[in-house]
Amino acid sequence: MLVSRVNAVFWLIWGLLFLTCYFTSYDDPSSLFYNADRAYEQRFSRQRTAEAELFLSHHVPPKPTTVTPVSDNLLCIGIPSVNRTTESFLSSTLATLTDNLTPPERASIHIVVLLADRVPEKHFAYGASWLENLADEILLYGSPPPTTNTNTTNIYHTIPLNLHNGDPRGPGRVENMRLDHSALVEACRKRGARYFALVEDDIVASRAWFARLRRALPYIEQRAARTGLDWIYLRLFYSEIFMGWNSEEWLMYAETIMLVYVVVLLVFLETLRRRRRGGVDVSRYTMAAALVFGLWMPALIVLYFLAGRLSVNRLNPLSGVFANGAGVREMPRYGCCAQGLVFPQRHLDGFQALLRDPPYHFAGDQILEGYADDRGLVKWALEPSVFQHVGLKESSDGPRRAEVWNFGFERLHSRGAGV
Repeated sequence: MLVSRVNAVFWLIWGLLFLTCYFTSYDDPSSLFYNADRAYEQRFSRQRTAEAELFLSHHVPPKPTTVTPVSDNLLCIGIPSVNRTTESFLSSTLATLTDNLTPPERASIHIVVLLADRVPEKHFAYGASWLENLADEILLYGSPPPTTNTNTTNIYHTIPLNLHNGDPRGPGRVENMRLDHSALVEACRKRGARYFALVEDDIVASRAWFARLRRALPYIEQRAARTGLDWIYLRLFYSEIFMGWNSEEWLMYAETIMLVYVVVLLVFLETLRRRRRGGVDVSRYTMAAALVFGLWMPALIVLYFLAGRLSVNRLNPLSGVFANGAGVREMPRYGCCAQGLVFPQRHLDGFQALLRDPPYHFAGDQILEGYADDRGLVKWALEPSVFQHVGLKESSDGPRRAEVWNFGFERLHSRGAGV
């Protein structure tokens, strides 16, 4: 009778967990309960976009006019931008990066925007007052500065379109992307900031992105010094599409399940041994063993996988985010994409050479993974992500849902104004 009652309680709890997963795992692509319409709802990113529009239309403060001390020269942000075929996002990107910065924070950041069109005058932002107010430096390929605003034309600088050895560029998209990124690395290297951030022009930033970055960097540097393992980058964005139950890791999942079974079995056998030594009749534990190993544990394992990998990680109190207090975790695999990557200054030489050197078969962030693995460099990510990709508006070939999305970012809308 007792076993029947315990079994009933177990299934009641299991059912409640199932319902919890049904209502909370809707934005986990690896979950049975995934609902794409709800998952891609732009809750926080829409809110931040509206704040950016208000910021651009009512209050764009002037940049600091004093020279930034070297000790405050923390971050140089490089943003490549090309004129898009549908909707452009550069203004929103710059606004959400800067609208919540304090004057000292803004003074510690140098923002470089590359208008990467072969004819810069065709870029929608060319000569725009909001661009000149929000950026510290604007790079153009071989075109004179605009004359629409003579007070700020000194922030426009022309750079050669050809390769660093003087050879002409090819027409390939990947080649031009990598060389655009290389030009931004070069500009920020000259600036001498301690860190370089490569940021795409189609992101939305959280309000506290810079505060979280400043909190994470000392932890990562201290960790590198303590372990002797240097790091290559810190992700400000990663696509959670690739964070599910990946097939190449099934052996690891099987080993974990076996380990759980072994641990529970050892605990069960030790309990029986103690009861037997105490003179207790253990024959009545046969039914309990059958329920535990043949029914309850399989049911919990099935529910674990049905809930989805993102969902169970959010509930894991032992994850690195909670353990280190800096809001970062290592991301050795499946990190995508290049919407926001922060590099220490000491690795910019190698990164720039990687971008410049042919062949140009793969994008810079793709070859960077192998570069880091070959040198044993650690890859980190802020969690939850502080950037969102505006993938729902996929700008290159019309509106569609892109596979570059961070579901956790949209959950930030319920966490208050500090996110």
